[in-house]
Amino acid sequence: MRFSEFLNSTNNELESVIVNTLQNLRGDADEQGQTAEISFDALQQIIKNTGYATFNYNLFKSIHDKGTALKNVVDDFNQEKIVLKTEKQAEKDPAMNKDNIGSTDTVKKMAQAAMKRRS
Repeated sequence: MRFSEFLNSTNNELESVIVNTLQNLRGDADEQGQTAEISFDALQQIIKNTGYATFNYNLFKSIHDKGTALKNVVDDFNQEKIVLKTEKQAEKDPAMNKDNIGSTDTVKKMAQAAMKRRS
């Protein structure tokens, strides 16, 4: 096994540990109807306790930038804290219907009309 293959395998395992940890926090927040954030120091301590002693902010940023798994869980992050994508966070910052003219409703009606014609 080449060193690069070992390194990629280790990073994939680390990414999985980080994502699982953050998804647990997000699930708890969704159940309580709250937003979720964790300090980077707290996450770093959790990850180090699972056996990844070299985990740091630069490694987290590298894994986030290279993959999609963390991007699906993390809304925003910096060296101080990580904000998770939760249902409550989505309500605070809706990505849809930014034009306030109901364009998503229009598209929905058009799709329903097309489905009726197909039947």
